[in-house]
Amino acid sequence: MAEHLRLKAGDVAQLVGDKVTGPVRTSLDICAHCGICADSCHLYAGTGDVEQIPAARAQQLEKVYKRYYSRLGRLAPRLVGAEDLNEETLDRLQRMAYHCTLCRRCALYCPFGIDNATTVSAIRSLLAEAGRVPTALQEHTDTAYKTGNTLAISDEQFQDRIEWFEEELQDAVDDNEATIPVDKQGARVLFVPTPIQIMRFPSVIISTAKIFYAVGEDWTISSRRFDATNFGLFSGETDKRNEMAQRLVDEMEHLGAQVLVLSECGHSYWAMKHAAESWLGGRFPFQVKNIVEVVAEYIAEGRIKLDPSVNVGRITYHDPCNLSRKGGLLDEPRTCLEAACREFVEMAPSGAEAWCCGGGGGVITIPEYDEVRLAAGGPKAQQVRESGAEVVATACDNCKLQLMELSEHYGLDVSVVGVVDLVAEALVLDKQEEEGRSDGGNQRLQYT
Repeated sequence: MAEHLRLKAGDVAQLVGDKVTGPVRTSLDICAHCGICADSCHLYAGTGDVEQIPAARAQQLEKVYKRYYSRLGRLAPRLVGAEDLNEETLDRLQRMAYHCTLCRRCALYCPFGIDNATTVSAIRSLLAEAGRVPTALQEHTDTAYKTGNTLAISDEQFQDRIEWFEEELQDAVDDNEATIPVDKQGARVLFVPTPIQIMRFPSVIISTAKIFYAVGEDWTISSRRFDATNFGLFSGETDKRNEMAQRLVDEMEHLGAQVLVLSECGHSYWAMKHAAESWLGGRFPFQVKNIVEVVAEYIAEGRIKLDPSVNVGRITYHDPCNLSRKGGLLDEPRTCLEAACREFVEMAPSGAEAWCCGGGGGVITIPEYDEVRLAAGGPKAQQVRESGAEVVATACDNCKLQLMELSEHYGLDVSVVGVVDLVAEALVLDKQEEEGRSDGGNQRLQYT
């Protein structure tokens, strides 16, 4: 693609024009370069690098667009600050676009309501067609596209893990008949975890199964589609993004489920709940929910009993950007934590205004960006420290991985757990209530 960029200016112009669509063009025109977005961006706050300011990303794209789509840009590019789309500008755009976590905190504070995540997504799409997706992110995306999951978990590995999870579930609920249903036709709920939960964070799946057991939920897991993630969204490859979303839609139809329940994964919820219908051009004949949302409903309906004294210590909550600011799930995780924990405290700011942890948008998969990523997590690390919490709960794999690294990097000395893990830990089953809690067969789950 590099040769193509150097030799075929007409094709380059077409590529730029295809990606800078109406909404993006409008955002570029409206931006007053006031710099208010700088104060809201964790990347700029953590690094002090002006290249990380959201408006700077927009300005760089505008310079390229102007070179091919304005009269002065074509005739006298230096006069108006227009720039060719060449190797140098591609390198700069790549850094700017893939450092960004697409958290949309800047959009919350922009006086004009500009959504820089839309602009960055356009840049990523341009870079994807130019063959400039960072290597590790491209590999994750390609693996998921070709094998159906980001870790290339085989059918045999999946079955082995499910059998182990089922044994753990039976121990946790003291019932040798407890099962994790796989490919159950007509189940009300299709629960979709993530590959990293299957291989590294199994407590999320076991905890979910325990809660479903307690309420008698009619549910299943698919042996074909057990990856809720959508790395095409991160890479900027819209064809792969759409295909990954379509696979979940097709599996819902195949199994005849009514509710698609996505596990603790922020971007998968935002993608399927708020974007995929637009991508795929139609309304879904089923509901889309996040597991935290479902558990909060169980609590509100009185369908589960919890003993908050089990979860000791000061516990705070990190809002995954895709669930809170972008997804609207603000009260639900707090409903869970307030019911399941003895001492729950908020960070400041929290909710829609919470600082991004710095690991989203696919950034955590790109090793050459580790230094910037950890610096960008500085504002979040400071929030955690000031909360005085011993445990940070969250509901997103990327956030968990980032928070674990931030704890080590900044010496926070906190444990990182999932929201559903804390609820499952506090869960009182009917037989336990009858026998008296003590331990009651409620085997303590292992957290990271």
